Amino acid sequence: MPETYPIHDLYIKNIQPIEETGIIRWPTLRDSDHILRRFGFAEVVRTYPKSAVKLMVREVADEVWALCEGKVEFHWHDLRQNSPTFDNQYRLICDRPTLLLVPFGVAFGYRVLEGPATLLRLATHDEGIHKGDYQIPWEVEA
Repeated sequence: MPETYPIHDLYIKNIQPIEETGIIRWPTLRDSDHILRRFGFAEVVRTYPKSAVKLMVREVADEVWALCEGKVEFHWHDLRQNSPTFDNQYRLICDRPTLLLVPFGVAFGYRVLEGPATLLRLATHDEGIHKGDYQIPWEVEA
């Protein structure tokens, strides 16, 4: 994957498995990666093709997503007025373990192309605590 993306602060990293006797681990995120400035919540998401898809905009929360299994299309749209990449969009199809950063103010969503898909979601702030968080339909170009 390229080192430069059309959205400022976007970070994407392939997750490499480590195989040990009877175990396969996918080290996903470490403090030394310096991606999240604080911790708000974590969840595991299991979803299927044809699930309702929306883009979410978080007012202050950065999010890290990790695709664990499945084939997913990710979609980012930079809605930060002061960003050098304001209004840029980026789509990425992934079918192997991948780590992604979603900066605050960037609309983000995913849809399962072949499923089911399992994802890990980490965020700097809990959901529902900032009135500036909102969703927009996938089809609408924000």
